Amino acid sequence: MRFFLINLIVIGCTLFDFHSAAYACTDFRLTAKDKTIIITRSMEFALDLKSNLRTSPRTRVFTMTAPNGKEGLSWKAKYGYAYLDGLNIDAAIDGINEKGLSFGALFLPDLAQYQNVPRGEEKKSLPYINIGDWILGNFETVAQVKNALSQIYVCNHTITGLQNTFFPLHFSIYDATGAGIVVEYVQGKVKIYDNKIGVLTNSPTYDWHITNLNNYVNLLPKNPAPTLLNGIVFAATGQGFGMIGLPGDISPPSRFVKIATQIRVVMPVETSTDLLNLAEHIINNVDIPRGLAREPKNKNYSNEITQWVVFKDVTHKVLYFRTYQNLVLRGLPLDKIDFSPNAKLLKMPLTSSTPIQDVTAQLIHSGAHS
Repeated sequence: MRFFLINLIVIGCTLFDFHSAAYACTDFRLTAKDKTIIITRSMEFALDLKSNLRTSPRTRVFTMTAPNGKEGLSWKAKYGYAYLDGLNIDAAIDGINEKGLSFGALFLPDLAQYQNVPRGEEKKSLPYINIGDWILGNFETVAQVKNALSQIYVCNHTITGLQNTFFPLHFSIYDATGAGIVVEYVQGKVKIYDNKIGVLTNSPTYDWHITNLNNYVNLLPKNPAPTLLNGIVFAATGQGFGMIGLPGDISPPSRFVKIATQIRVVMPVETSTDLLNLAEHIINNVDIPRGLAREPKNKNYSNEITQWVVFKDVTHKVLYFRTYQNLVLRGLPLDKIDFSPNAKLLKMPLTSSTPIQDVTAQLIHSGAHS
């Protein structure tokens, strides 16, 4: 049984109010001309998650516990997957399986409310903290996920000593074809949106963000034409005037608009290597250094930062990642991992400092000085 691990979160939660703090995750999809698809996701959090990169093999058995203490949903994983955890809880916050299915859990504060489990339906109950493991371990396509979600109840779980404390989340899921959905639990009901835009941030709900994009249809990558007023010509004094009005702050609505606009107007790239580079440049626009996002009323949650970023190549099944302290990309090709039944569970901490490369030996003679 793995669900008991949720209680470990008490160590980190007892001092914090998750609703009063800000969390600024960003998730988006890009496609190259060679049909490579990469899903990029940043993890912003104020509390140090101490995340690990983990692997989970096929046939791993999971047994959940329903809110009333009875046995909940259980399953044996069909697929192996790689994932990131947090707060010493062995549960998938973000990950990719061997079929190229991508999962990400992002904050939806003040709005997320999970489902109630009817009496007698306990064996269909899935604690929200384990939805990533269930999705990554069982499905290949978003269509399969959609269908399966209608047959279970994604529920809350009361953490001992913390009445009504939970992580308010919504979920971003893509498959290897690039099809994507957003799954939200609002007022106890599941809402599933086809993510045709290919972007997700935080509150408000996904449909609100889509409507809000109507306010930014004027944004263009080219400068406006010069205009004449009383015989005087007024023209842009440099590049970028077509993007006047593009939000520059790091609030969820602004990040959604900023990322959606950029993936709409950037020049297409050829290969998976080019696409990975493009994804890095785009996610850099919402990077949060320490001190930029603070909650002065809550000293424990005073500094939100971009703790890590993952780049999931769902075409070639590779998980790349970088961290706040180490911006050098590291990669995990899933075809090099043993996902066979009874394979070992693998784990490594993400923490490491950026190695500084000494380039002295690479300097070459460029001519005599005068």
